[in-house]
Amino acid sequence: MSRKDLTLIKKISILDKIKAQPHNSLRELEKLIGTYKSVLNRLKNNEIAIREQYEKLNDNKSAPVNRKRKREGKDPEVDKAMNEWFSAVTERGVRISVPMLEQKAEFFAKKIGHGDFKATEGWISRWKDRHNIKFKRFHGEKSSADTNGANEWSLAKLPEILKKFSPQDIYNADETGLFYRATPDGSLCYKRETLEGSKKAMDRITVLCCCNMAGTDKKKLLIIGKSAKPRCFKNIKITNLPVSYLANKNAWMTAEIFTSWLKDWDKELGKQSRKILLIVDNAGPHPKLIDLKNITLEFLPPNTTSLVQPLDMGIIKNLKTHYRGLLVTYILKAIEDNSVTPSTCAIDISSKINILQAIQFVADS
Repeated sequence: MSRKDLTLIKKISILDKIKAQPHNSLRELEKLIGTYKSVLNRLKNNEIAIREQYEKLNDNKSAPVNRKRKREGKDPEVDKAMNEWFSAVTERGVRISVPMLEQKAEFFAKKIGHGDFKATEGWISRWKDRHNIKFKRFHGEKSSADTNGANEWSLAKLPEILKKFSPQDIYNADETGLFYRATPDGSLCYKRETLEGSKKAMDRITVLCCCNMAGTDKKKLLIIGKSAKPRCFKNIKITNLPVSYLANKNAWMTAEIFTSWLKDWDKELGKQSRKILLIVDNAGPHPKLIDLKNITLEFLPPNTTSLVQPLDMGIIKNLKTHYRGLLVTYILKAIEDNSVTPSTCAIDISSKINILQAIQFVADS
């Protein structure tokens, strides 16, 4: 074996040691491995190229008998079908998540005739490693909140509320903007690839969510769009939609819409002889002086919603996650059914989603 080959094997050995210590800093790795930080950093930056060279070395017949070999997994047919599918759909800009991989792997296994196949977390993890696939995100955001105000409300105000109302009668409502044509911000992809973000589809609707503390009641979602009568609503009665639908030129929540929604609900509660407490954030579209007989409004302190508002503890995020999943599934189906041209990308398909389809996705989510 040549000196070059021996050097390559040594590099792989060092890279494997680095991989086995994912949480250690370069300084700590320098002491553990006995190699300078600059060398470790250079090896990490060129890991993909080094491992590709090593694989070529293993394919050479002159390589040693005890060399490492590239594993194909227990189900090579499923493995191959998955890789071909993944390559095809990601090339067209489809954002792929782990649950989608699991669903697709089991679909291929069943199609091939491997009925006992199960796409376990371990199988998916090894499949990603074999094909150099990892999750990448385009960007992230951080926000600040009034921690002191949130703690004061939780310790002083919340106990009073819990004394006066039962969990079934304590509700939280909050609206959120939804870019209903936008695909997810991140995706699984091959490590050698760089995710190139495209201009985000800014077509927006507002969704008002409301549920009670006990989790026994979810009010019908209120969707606010820009058009009172979209073309896709032709021959459809708005009252037959799975959500309540209203509109204004900006698709925003307004004081008038919120007040109207509250008064309609107040009448319903009156017929049920029921009194409830509704917690909302201290936002402009939520007026404080509303004449209500069966709803008591409680406003959160400013800049505390991300810390104490229940709907911001993951409920709205969960809704949006399910929505994106349905949107991507719709895109995948269009591609896999060949209902679009071969040159059509994911963003081309999502850009044609109309309000009616978005409403159905939201309701299902």
